[in-house]
Amino acid sequence: MLKPTGLPAVGELVLDARLGRLGIVMDAQGGSLFLRRPEGGREWEVAPEDVRPAPAERRAQWRAARGASTNGASANGASRRAS
Repeated sequence: MLKPTGLPAVGELVLDARLGRLGIVMDAQGGSLFLRRPEGGREWEVAPEDVRPAPAERRAQWRAARGASTNGASANGASRRAS
């Protein structure tokens, strides 16, 4: 979802059209966006005009994977506390 400024929101999955790779918006400062690959790693800086919405199928895959890892972490964390 775009913020009123026209920039994607922090946490949104987007496509860096310049590099052709997906990234999660981590921050917006000084007219730049900072992205990080969904798998993790180092952030990179990109101009807002080079950012496009991620393809719908990739967003759906990312949300499903993120939900699965969150659910697994919750279950594992709960079982550790119960032990």
